[in-house]
Amino acid sequence: MSTARPHDALDQALAVTRELRARMEAGEWGQAAVLEGERRRLLETFFAVRPAAADLTHVLGVMRELIASNDALIGLAEHQQRAVERDADTLAVGRRAVRAYGGAA
Repeated sequence: MSTARPHDALDQALAVTRELRARMEAGEWGQAAVLEGERRRLLETFFAVRPAAADLTHVLGVMRELIASNDALIGLAEHQQRAVERDADTLAVGRRAVRAYGGAA
């Protein structure tokens, strides 16, 4: 017989979120994408059932941490996007310089 509580999926989603952040910080974007899929599945599982009143304090605490983590993940993704854009701009400038000096790029 299973002793799983309805909010176990939420607790697992928080653990996956922490791992997701670690993978993003390490630049492991492929693994981060896999973890995001797992996190989404866990959140969908949690939200499919209404939590018991006795669990609401715990659920609220976890939800607050998830919201803060989501904000941090968005910041990490935006930082990475800006870095990629800077690299692309630098590459474009370099290519233009090579063409201007008669090279082929």
